[in-house]
Amino acid sequence: MPVYLLLIFFSVFLLTILSLNFFRKKLDPSTQRLRRLNGEDATPERKRVVRKKASAGLWLDQLLNRTGGLYHPDSHHAARLQRRLNQAGFVSEKSVRLYIAIKIGLALLFALVYGLLAAFTGRSMGQVLAISLLMAFLALALPDIVLRFKIRTRQRLIAAGLPDALDLLVISVEAGLGLNAALLRVGQDIRLRSLPLSEELLLVNQEMRTGFTREKALRRLAERNKVESLRILVGALVLADRLGTSIADTLRTQADSLRTRVRQAAEEQAAKAGVKMLLPLVLFILPALFIVLLGPGAITLTKSFSQLLPK
Repeated sequence: MPVYLLLIFFSVFLLTILSLNFFRKKLDPSTQRLRRLNGEDATPERKRVVRKKASAGLWLDQLLNRTGGLYHPDSHHAARLQRRLNQAGFVSEKSVRLYIAIKIGLALLFALVYGLLAAFTGRSMGQVLAISLLMAFLALALPDIVLRFKIRTRQRLIAAGLPDALDLLVISVEAGLGLNAALLRVGQDIRLRSLPLSEELLLVNQEMRTGFTREKALRRLAERNKVESLRILVGALVLADRLGTSIADTLRTQADSLRTRVRQAAEEQAAKAGVKMLLPLVLFILPALFIVLLGPGAITLTKSFSQLLPK
């Protein structure tokens, strides 16, 4: 593959990641509220700058909405795509349309860039069109790859921060806080340990404030994040809430169980390490070791036999 195609691929790949992070931060409700507050309390010059940025952002949103409106998926596909975007951290209602707009824009960009580069190299028109279509299909698949990577990364971060968050929940509830206040406090304190888990806990608290019941908000938390430990915790909390049992005892039991599962998972990974190291040991380490140990002896034997042979 030519070098410039690799450069185009990696540049557009990085552009896609930066765009997804930009829109996730831009559509965050807390970030929007802070921007509005900064615009209200600022000086007149600052207000003009904020209004100019807001108009530019509105123009960009309109452009992306129109681009995303070129393709209207059916309700089943749109719901499935919305669930995947929620799992990656994009909870806005506009995320589906923006995601489709990014895919369409990348496909056009890939095809246009390769077409322009191929036109200067003197390739035939049929070859240019064929490879431009191939690059467009590759660009359509690139956001799916990035989205899948972000989902796995987010799930891993949530699973890694859940034991510490659960310990903080136990301490907060036993100290006298209610479960809603404890979720809010832990969501604020766990931010440095696991940012995705902090965002999810704060979103649960926000949903409960806007009218969702605790059970509904917790079930939506489990649906947004396909993490097994989080699903077990939500099920235990919902059951304890229904039966009226002690939330503190339930949380402490879940914390002990989660620590046990984490330790067992670490032991399982350690037991698999020997089997995983066998293949690189046989393919890479042993041949090099044989060359170093047996190479000088083989050279000496070759020289000795060559002297014994008649000339």
